[in-house]
Amino acid sequence: MIAIVYCRVSTEDQARHGYSLIDQLDACKKKAQALGATEIIECVDEGISGSILERPGLTRARDLIRQGHVDLFVCYDPDRLARNLSHQLIVTEEIERAGVRLEFINFDWKDTPEGKLFYSLRGAIAEYEKEKIRERTMRGIRRKVLSGQVPLYPGTYGYRPSESGTSIEIEPHEAAIVKKMYEWCAYEDMGGQGIATRLNGLGIPSPRGAKWDKTVVLRLLRNPAYRGEMICQRMDKRGT
Repeated sequence: MIAIVYCRVSTEDQARHGYSLIDQLDACKKKAQALGATEIIECVDEGISGSILERPGLTRARDLIRQGHVDLFVCYDPDRLARNLSHQLIVTEEIERAGVRLEFINFDWKDTPEGKLFYSLRGAIAEYEKEKIRERTMRGIRRKVLSGQVPLYPGTYGYRPSESGTSIEIEPHEAAIVKKMYEWCAYEDMGGQGIATRLNGLGIPSPRGAKWDKTVVLRLLRNPAYRGEMICQRMDKRGT
């Protein structure tokens, strides 16, 4: 039996609440083996929001399912599969249509009318909670900006907020790694995958503490913060 284990993490907060990639992979692989899997394919997305459907790891998993190479699909939780209910239903339908068994660690999936109804309700509630969190977060960011503080978003690798919270400071160790990444890109014509491979070879952990991949590298290199630009609510003010 061939099984896919799909794992995703997007924030440090998720890691603190038991959603780290290592924990997800360990639990999903144990479940797959317990269900009789003899071959396990790991599909992972690190640092990518669950609100995006086209993710490298998930796209690979969906392609394998369409090709008929998979018997079992294991995911830690439905919200690791997708944050949007519509996306959850799209992927779930693809898995069902292919005749692949679907299993979660934190949810008892049942392929029955009642089971699908509960699955949809759970997804709708999760989506509502996500939007409420986003609303509160944006309100907090707006308050910080209006009071003169810098809205340093999580994942701004190489920077940290000052003690007063009104400015940002360079984190020397991380900043040196960022500098190297730009040098490799500019002077060695190295792409995202090449940089990720080199960082992993040097044993340097990613911002989330796991391995680097192309997506994480490219998102970092394209971050306007490294050009000295801080953007809030998609509006920027230069010279501040």
